[in-house]
Amino acid sequence: MAAIRLSRTAWIAFVLLNALLLALIVFLLQFRGERAELAQLNELGAAVYPEPLPLAEVSLNDQTGRPFGLDRMRGAWNLVFFGFSNCPDMCPLTLSELGDFYRGRAESAQPPLNVLFVSVDPADSPGIIGEYLLGFHPDFIGLSGSAENVNAFASQLFVNTGAAESSIHGGHAPPAASPEGFISHSVHMGVINPSGELVGLLRPPHRAGDIARALAMIVRRA
Repeated sequence: MAAIRLSRTAWIAFVLLNALLLALIVFLLQFRGERAELAQLNELGAAVYPEPLPLAEVSLNDQTGRPFGLDRMRGAWNLVFFGFSNCPDMCPLTLSELGDFYRGRAESAQPPLNVLFVSVDPADSPGIIGEYLLGFHPDFIGLSGSAENVNAFASQLFVNTGAAESSIHGGHAPPAASPEGFISHSVHMGVINPSGELVGLLRPPHRAGDIARALAMIVRRA
């Protein structure tokens, strides 16, 4: 009986040891896969946070004048880009790439997505923004508001905004004939999940194919 008990003990220990080894192998494979995926995202210009960052309430208006807050972001993925209608280069280039990306994804079944363009120029009225965005895609949502509210939202997405005296405008040339100094802003995009949380950032240069691949990976990770 003692020999039988010893055999059973050894068998249980063997099973437990194998279970631990299997768990360790699975963990190492997942860790290696996670590192490879993060490296691929980085190559696409994307950075994701280990945990989503909750956002405070947003108080803006869309191009029709309707209030726009976090409630209108929830239930869909959101790509958020800050700029202004008189921006000479980076803003229209980025919006053009976003338009190509958006038209491409519309051809297949995809999770709901909002493309949000937030103006950092107090001179951009909802009507001006709406007309401006029609040149890129009619489904894009243009947002504006008081400088305080725009800056409050921008700061949550780590976007710098405001008048600047420098010769650098977020990586591109200043607009011509700007009596109060040109407008400076960051040119990365924020990625907000359907729960209204910031999950990552896309850095420039923005290209339609890279945006599509990065967003698909981010959505799969959610």
